[in-house]
Amino acid sequence: MKQYYDTNQLAENLRREWGIDNYSPIDIFSLTIEKMPNLTLVLLPLDEKISGCCSKIGIDQVIFINSEHSKGRQNFTLAHEIYHLIYEDNNEWLICSGYETNINSEKEADNFASSLLLPSCALNDYMRKNNIKKWNLKDIIFCEQFFQISHVAMLYKLKTEKLISQRDFEDYKYNIKREAIKLGFSTELYDPAPENKKYFSFGNYIRLTEKAFDDKKISIGKKEELLMDIFRSDIVYGFKEGDFIEK
Repeated sequence: MKQYYDTNQLAENLRREWGIDNYSPIDIFSLTIEKMPNLTLVLLPLDEKISGCCSKIGIDQVIFINSEHSKGRQNFTLAHEIYHLIYEDNNEWLICSGYETNINSEKEADNFASSLLLPSCALNDYMRKNNIKKWNLKDIIFCEQFFQISHVAMLYKLKTEKLISQRDFEDYKYNIKREAIKLGFSTELYDPAPENKKYFSFGNYIRLTEKAFDDKKISIGKKEELLMDIFRSDIVYGFKEGDFIEK
């Protein structure tokens, strides 16, 4: 099993490979679609215990993410699935259930995800710039908002880095949305996908469908059918993002 600092190094290396410095927050969804051109990413409601799943066949890759989970957790899940696709040689479907697993590959993927979203060097730099000597809930919320990492993942990161105790971890788990609002933040990071994004998709499937139509390999009817299959009625009917709800 790879150790925590090994997966942290992998995450920092990938950020550099993708042209991202190791100190800045990232938009993990946009970045992944740009840097993994063979990936199709699908948001849809899954069982509460399932965070996401992924598979690859040849060069084609797909990730499903639970849209019922918070935006912060979706970000973490996407980073977690990236680890499975890039660093593991497995062509079977991998179903991931979230934090605190005893499976080695899942622990490695969790550690990698934490470090991809918030590298240790970035955390140390953030502490220095904000003069944080001892973490309190206010500091934690400001940091997770800056790096767009889920609250639970933020707490695990701090505990793993030995910057908070187990008691702090337990004390800081609760009433986060209320505290974030009091600090002037929206609750977007802590909320599930909005109704118009409960079923949604991004990436290569859409590009391939459009190319097949442009190359006259499929009809307009087939193109629309394929796009509807992956919840993109906005493309079929020309809606603006946010103007439709897929059920």
